[in-house]
Amino acid sequence: MDVVPLLDWGDNSHFDARTTRPCCLCGKPTPMRSHADEAVHKVCAEEWNATRPNEARRYTPPAPGRAQHDVGTWRFHNDGPTTAHLRAPAVTRDTPQRPAPAGAGGQGDLFAA
Repeated sequence: MDVVPLLDWGDNSHFDARTTRPCCLCGKPTPMRSHADEAVHKVCAEEWNATRPNEARRYTPPAPGRAQHDVGTWRFHNDGPTTAHLRAPAVTRDTPQRPAPAGAGGQGDLFAA
């Protein structure tokens, strides 16, 4: 069984909450969008990438502690290595909350020099 790399489409630009359009690969409705604004299910795009290994590929740049790796075809590719640091961490009930600093009253403290 071949391993299909999963696309990282966590960025909200890959989701259209206002409308669904037919997937360009399977024809079923989807709110998902590719980088080129094609309506496509993420799973359909991953399968397309896996079945077309000879298509032009995109690669991450090598970085300290991280080797260069394949992020998909030019048609359906990942958001790349720079989007993970832009996302806010998920807050759950189990996430400890930092206590407010002493003297933190209201918005007046937001712009203290």
